[in-house]
Amino acid sequence: MSNSTPYGLEASELDELHDFLVAHPGPAGLMLDGVHGLLSAVVAGPEPVPASEWLPQVVDEESGFTDADQSNRILSLIVRLYNSVVQELEAFTYEPIFGEYEEEDGSAELAAVGWCEGFSVGIDLRSEVWETRMATDPRLMDLLDPIIRISADEGLFESDTTEQLAPLDDEERETLLRAIGGAVGDLQQYWREQPPLPNEANATEAPPPPLPRRRAGRWVH
Repeated sequence: MSNSTPYGLEASELDELHDFLVAHPGPAGLMLDGVHGLLSAVVAGPEPVPASEWLPQVVDEESGFTDADQSNRILSLIVRLYNSVVQELEAFTYEPIFGEYEEEDGSAELAAVGWCEGFSVGIDLRSEVWETRMATDPRLMDLLDPIIRISADEGLFESDTTEQLAPLDDEERETLLRAIGGAVGDLQQYWREQPPLPNEANATEAPPPPLPRRRAGRWVH
């Protein structure tokens, strides 16, 4: 995971939430990094998204919990994770939570694919607004560029467009990974300065469907 601990959650609590998600994956199959990406898109996005919309992507409230105590505990951790994203973005200290892949030699490599997958799920919750604005304002695409390029390099999206992007070398990848945190803050500021117009929230033409996503890799410590 990232080197910094989000406000309001101890490392042990992040591990607790991670272990629960591994054992009880929700409908979208997001692990801790993916949930953090989802919440980041929700918080930084064009308009408020109620928990009743994003929470079902994270956990199945009807069958995902053993008992009421577990439900209360896990839901409180998820809400605190959401609040940590809000607080970090306001304080300009936001950093994404990335996963790690274990290499054959035992070393760990940061992997942004899970976080990017969650972020794209968050965008899907307000896809009409995002897609309509992306089609008309190149600046939004520029702000999304680090996330799009990392997503493509990690093999998250399957499309002719992303397949045309050249593979990243180690230095380029590291630069883009460092840029993602700032990109999320810039996206939040963009939407604050240029909120969605009524015709964007109710587009007359259906936006293109979201790009097919490959499943993120497993999380390791």
